[in-house]
Amino acid sequence: MSKLTLDQKLSYIGLQIFSTHLKPTKEWIDIENTLHEASLEVPRDTRLLSLLCSWVSVHGDYVIIEKLMKLQKKNFSPWLVAIAICASNIGFHKWKRLIQKQKKTYALVDQDLALSSIGLKGEEPNFRNKGFLVPKGSIRIRASDAVISERLVKNNPQYRNRLLFGASWRADIVTAIQKGMKTPSEIAKNLGCSYEPAHRIYREYSLATV
Repeated sequence: MSKLTLDQKLSYIGLQIFSTHLKPTKEWIDIENTLHEASLEVPRDTRLLSLLCSWVSVHGDYVIIEKLMKLQKKNFSPWLVAIAICASNIGFHKWKRLIQKQKKTYALVDQDLALSSIGLKGEEPNFRNKGFLVPKGSIRIRASDAVISERLVKNNPQYRNRLLFGASWRADIVTAIQKGMKTPSEIAKNLGCSYEPAHRIYREYSLATV
């Protein structure tokens, strides 16, 4: 189990939460696991929705949607759906795969208060028909809340490999090898991918780095 706080994990994947840089860590701070974990905390810490949407506005192309879908099957987070709606509104169309209509209605505040605010200010597009009451302006997206790619690649090998190989299992399997994982079985277990790509990419990487 990680000894890092959620804020520290978010900082390692590129959110500017602390005024000073965190020290490098050998721990694997997975991008999708951290996004999913943070989305589960949105009801208790509503600032996270704006922060996560801000991160997505900068780095949304470098997320493996299939990994988030697997995490949703294990522990469903409605606010990850809201983040996906936000991503889709920005123009990251692959995030639409995470969007589904909710069986109940969600709001960051009391629903009557949210409806009153919507009556006064209007609402953010494409949320209500999926089960979210989001008054206009309640999600504050600021690209400056996220570290730019040029800085993040220096500190986050997982992100760096996503730029090299695309947002794919290959990128993460290569990262796992570089992190010191020794066998395809270990890689598949830690990443949550199937054995076949772990074995194939492990073999290809070994051949290419002889």
